[in-house]
Amino acid sequence: MAQIVPFNAVRPKENLAANFCSKSVEFYTKSELNDILKHNETSFVHIIKPNLLKDKSSPPTKRYQAVKKNYESFRQKGVLIKDKKASLYIYEIKNPNQSFCGILAGISVEDYKNGLIKRHEDTIEKREKIFKNFIKIARFNSEPVLITHNPSQNLTDLISEYKTKSPTAEFTTSENECHKLWRIDAPKEILSIQKEYETISSLYIADGHHRSASSVLLSREEKSSSDIQRTDYFMGYIIPENELVIKAYNRVFSGLNGLSEDEFLGLLKADFEVYPESNEDSKESSKNSFRMYFKGQFYSVSLRDITRKKNNPLFGLDAYVLQEFILKPILGVKNPRNDKRLIYSANDGGMLGIKSAVDSEKFTLGFGLKPVTLTQLKMIADAGLVMPPKSTYIFPKLMSGITIYEF
Repeated sequence: MAQIVPFNAVRPKENLAANFCSKSVEFYTKSELNDILKHNETSFVHIIKPNLLKDKSSPPTKRYQAVKKNYESFRQKGVLIKDKKASLYIYEIKNPNQSFCGILAGISVEDYKNGLIKRHEDTIEKREKIFKNFIKIARFNSEPVLITHNPSQNLTDLISEYKTKSPTAEFTTSENECHKLWRIDAPKEILSIQKEYETISSLYIADGHHRSASSVLLSREEKSSSDIQRTDYFMGYIIPENELVIKAYNRVFSGLNGLSEDEFLGLLKADFEVYPESNEDSKESSKNSFRMYFKGQFYSVSLRDITRKKNNPLFGLDAYVLQEFILKPILGVKNPRNDKRLIYSANDGGMLGIKSAVDSEKFTLGFGLKPVTLTQLKMIADAGLVMPPKSTYIFPKLMSGITIYEF
């Protein structure tokens, strides 16, 4: 049974919410961040400024302390206000093309440790510890972990009923995205929602694997040293799986690892059927193949059935087949997370975008992959397996600061 709990969110004053809340900093260019810092004094970006503009002579703990000081300053100035009652929050994100709606709540660390909350992506221990150390000092988390589950009609009906009321907060961003928040603080109403989640057998992390793993690390550390700081929960945004959107993560690559063009194609054909395609052919790859662009030519690339291990769900992922049979053994990519020759692309340009990047001679070849399906994601998580990095590009992309969870 999935456990969720209400929490006392820290939120921006409604008239400041549009200016305060921000995208994850990775989605801003350096010039955009500088513009925000210069022209928007109430932006969340100012709170984390010490982590953005890193002074190499300053130890991480000092930066984290500066972030905490900035955060407390925003609280003291009244930009941020803490809800007096522990609450659950219905959160809706709507843009001209898509709409997402779910519940912001505290998610159980025990459920994560016991496998009720399942993951599909491996984490890096170093990154876990960095973020754990950050939240241990800063004592807040501003971006929820994105979590999904099988659709529940009862939950959908409950949420729809609450949405008939006036929202607690509402604002529209400069990108024409509307955000609405409904706060639920009545114990009886909270209990009715909690009971519905108790009927759900599994929750799946869609995005935020490092944030959740770091919270678990902090919980273990503080429980072993003191009962004063209890971190039994972390903030999650839970939405039904039929509202998730998963897009492809394509790859472009520089060089051929010392191989000639003919040597590369020869090694590729040892395990794959490789068929040239017309440059004008824009159809999607077949079920067992993905596409490649190399030296002005499109190809269909399909792992031979004799090689495919049909009982392993990972072999149904283009990203896994690409990594295990091409990037690693042929192109020498041992660590796909930090190999500078390998660039991930999640834009909507598709194969035309890959063609443009390769034709510019910045890259040598590119691979167009099919999006991972929710069925594949769940099968891999249920089997206790993990996908290669950057296998999924999942929406919604959550803003920082809609609700802030204090530890």
